[in-house]
Amino acid sequence: MNRKLSPTERAQLTEQYRIGKSALELARQFKMHRHTVAAHLERGGVAVRPQLKMTPRLIERAKQLYADGQSLAVIAKQLGVEASTIGKALKRNSIKLRPPVADRWHQSRDD
Repeated sequence: MNRKLSPTERAQLTEQYRIGKSALELARQFKMHRHTVAAHLERGGVAVRPQLKMTPRLIERAKQLYADGQSLAVIAKQLGVEASTIGKALKRNSIKLRPPVADRWHQSRDD
């Protein structure tokens, strides 16, 4: 979703990014896509940091958390990436994903 930011919001976004908040965190805070955050930062002359990559170490951590029963969303928040990134990384590493919670709930009710 593209949305206009007031000058005050642009200043807040820029300052929070400069002190270490990620584009993903700011996207959630300002209710916009992370690419829109990056565009606001670039227009403001801020150098955008490289996006976090799923390293073998992060993938192993994600696999362990998933095996422990954590959801993709919870794992993503802990690792600072999108849930879809976690899901794709797990699938690429031959991990069979559980059905979404709503699907599991409906299946148990049908039994």
